[in-house]
Amino acid sequence: MTEDARRATRSRLRALGSPLAAFGLLPLIGPVALWVGTNAHRLITGETATVRTLERCAEGVGTAPAASYGSEWVFPDGSTGHGEIKNPPVAVGDRISAGDDWAYSSTAPPHRAVWLPGALLCPLVLGAIALAVGYRIDTRRARATPPPPAPPHPTRHQSPDPGPTT
Repeated sequence: MTEDARRATRSRLRALGSPLAAFGLLPLIGPVALWVGTNAHRLITGETATVRTLERCAEGVGTAPAASYGSEWVFPDGSTGHGEIKNPPVAVGDRISAGDDWAYSSTAPPHRAVWLPGALLCPLVLGAIALAVGYRIDTRRARATPPPPAPPHPTRHQSPDPGPTT
């Protein structure tokens, strides 16, 4: 295979692979972005609250502490919320980060849930953009490059060479 044919084949494969790779990242990027967005919303809207009641589930598995359920907390303005407090252990009277129906024992879990996946999501998005830009550049370059000249062919109605005359 000639070098020009190899280059053309590589260019076609790259042109086909770039959009497929970019679109292949979308099913991964979408759910991760939604999960990060939900945790970012909790981090931004969460308020400090005090645990009022605490009911625990069955004992934790192994060394993990028991999870809480049916807990209730009170915000500084007097309103209350209830639900599961994630990342125990907490006790009645402890300060937590909470919303109306969710709570964490501290703000560390939402921070981890936002910043770590966010740090992984950014390179994925940038990679998808780079693949799309590379595809666009390759297709423009392919359209701008004139096709190689065709080899000369003898015309069909040309009479055979009469050869030397004596």
